[in-house]
Amino acid sequence: MWLLYESLYLIGLLLYLPKAIWRRRLPHRGWSMRLGRYPAPVGERLKGRRSIWIHAVSVGEVQAVRPLVRALAQRVSQDAMVLSTVTPGGFEVASQQMADRGLAIYAPLDVRGCVRRALEVLHPRCLLLVESEFWPTVIWLTKARGIPIAVVNGRISARAFPRYRFVARALAGTFARIDRFLMQSQADAERLIQLGADPASVIVTGNLKWDASLGDRPSPDAVRETAIRLGLNGEEPVIVAGSTHRGEETALLEAFRTVRTLHPSVRLIVAPRHLERVGELVDLIRGAGFTASRFSQGNGTGTWDIGIVDTFGQLPSYYALATIVFIGGSLIPHGGQNPLEAASLGRSIVFGPFMHNFADIARQLTAHQAARQLASPAELTETFQALLTDRTDTLAMGARARALTERSQGAVQRTLDALQPLLSF
Repeated sequence: MWLLYESLYLIGLLLYLPKAIWRRRLPHRGWSMRLGRYPAPVGERLKGRRSIWIHAVSVGEVQAVRPLVRALAQRVSQDAMVLSTVTPGGFEVASQQMADRGLAIYAPLDVRGCVRRALEVLHPRCLLLVESEFWPTVIWLTKARGIPIAVVNGRISARAFPRYRFVARALAGTFARIDRFLMQSQADAERLIQLGADPASVIVTGNLKWDASLGDRPSPDAVRETAIRLGLNGEEPVIVAGSTHRGEETALLEAFRTVRTLHPSVRLIVAPRHLERVGELVDLIRGAGFTASRFSQGNGTGTWDIGIVDTFGQLPSYYALATIVFIGGSLIPHGGQNPLEAASLGRSIVFGPFMHNFADIARQLTAHQAARQLASPAELTETFQALLTDRTDTLAMGARARALTERSQGAVQRTLDALQPLLSF
């Protein structure tokens, strides 16, 4: 079994390698860690201590788990907090997040030698897997050492469910070695049980992203400083497109071009999901006849048409300036990005038809008239025009979004309650 799985895993890794190189997504300084070989300072900080190992694959999961990491660090202060990730962006955000409370590392490849070396260094007391990180080798070898394992903020999306069913028999043994599945919603829990998880181990604790969203809000002073740096006076309307993907910016530029005929002072801020696309985005904006500004390079003149967010972890500061927030990844079949940072700031939210990665959150926002969902990219222009023209409706939508966010807190505490038997804090 292991030989077959590892062979397929390594073949998949080799097939992905050209794409990763092309998109510059390789963890340039992290390959030794991915092989389970951690630098001496990691071993020195963990020497003589057990760890709580939390694995979150990328930026979104790292940000979602932030309030849980903070709460656990207060309750199990005798243990080291270790947050692992896979992507360079995730590692950068994790490093910032763990600067004063633990360690950020790259997760080992799901190969026996790599995982065993990692376990020897990390010496975990518990392994927490965020969302749907069901890596068989990590799970089997960790459980073989008697270490409890839990999935936190777990989800099985409707879109991914058929793929999981295809390998459900192979997953059964892996699921049996997980002590707790703490799921975001009842629908996620029911899908997991259909895949073979023991119903007694499945608990609905809610989505940690609701709790995390409140912690991401910048201070009023920080918002004012950002506006001054960008040359904004607070009078001009601002559309912020967060975490956009290839194929979406063209539709946004066309909508922006039309909107400016009625609202000449409007600005557009675009934050691409993958920063390696920034150069491509600059060319696209200039080719469309607009003035582009990369914000990391500084621009206080206010002469730009479209600004580009080209650093990690800054999106909430730009959302705070927005009149309208567009959620990226939703005009294409990617599945959308997290709208809760914008919701917690009381901003009016627009997203496209593809929000299956955040289906429950999108459903709640639209049900409470706290967001508008488009049927197609063709509706972008009309929706932006309407929200910029009727500012009373726009402000009311944002107020409903913020109120819903504040009412939906509590997942962190429910997660802690469910983990208490495993960690005895």
